[in-house]
Amino acid sequence: MNVGYIIRLLRTTDGVSQTVLARELGIARTYLSQIENDKVRPGLSLLKSISHRFCIPVALLLIDGAEPSNEIQLELRKLLGDLLTARLALKEG
Repeated sequence: MNVGYIIRLLRTTDGVSQTVLARELGIARTYLSQIENDKVRPGLSLLKSISHRFCIPVALLLIDGAEPSNEIQLELRKLLGDLLTARLALKEG
């Protein structure tokens, strides 16, 4: 998982378009698309804005790599999975 993929998951789980999220964050939609497609990495200031928008800790956006390398990454992935599952359940319910 990379930061762009996580942002896309959060955005689509909330049912928000790239245009709307980009406007909320004060960035261009094309820039958001580049982030989601892993062509650019957002800076810390933007990561903070994104974490605030989705009410999650910044650390959840920083889970990176195909294989978790330590216990903290495993816990963060589990937390992210639980969060996304809960958001989907709320949306469907």
